[in-house]
Amino acid sequence: MDIRSFLKDDGRKAEVIRFALVGGFCTLLQYGMYVVFLHAVGVPAVVSTMISYAISFVANFLLSSFFTFHSDPNAKKGLAFAASHLVNMGMQTGLVAIFKGIVGPTLALLPALAICVPLNYFMVRFAFKSRHFS
Repeated sequence: MDIRSFLKDDGRKAEVIRFALVGGFCTLLQYGMYVVFLHAVGVPAVVSTMISYAISFVANFLLSSFFTFHSDPNAKKGLAFAASHLVNMGMQTGLVAIFKGIVGPTLALLPALAICVPLNYFMVRFAFKSRHFS
C-alpha cells in the first residue's frame, strides 16, 4: 500500500496508525510550544503548560477530524472530543493513583496509559464517527 492509499484508507488498522501518529505529533507539538513559551517568550511554566496544551488540543481535534477519521469538524464533535479527553484525564489520574501503590509512582503512568490510550481511541472515534454528533 502506498502512502496516498494509506492516508485515504478507511480501514481500522490504518485509522489506528493515524491515531497514533496524530497523538505523537500533538505530544511533540505541546512540548515544543511549552519550551518556546517557557524559554523564548519567558512565560511561567504553569501558564506555558496551559497555552501549549490548548494549541495541542486544537491541532489534535483538527488532525483527528480531517486526517485520522476523515470527518468534517463541527461544534458537537468538538464537545464530544473535549468530553472524551476529560474522561481520559480522569481515568489516567485514577489509574495512576491505583498503580502507584503497585509499581511505584515513577512507573504508574505506564500501565495507566496502556489502558487509557486504547479506550481514548474508541471514545474519540465515537465522537467523530457517531451519527449523534453529525
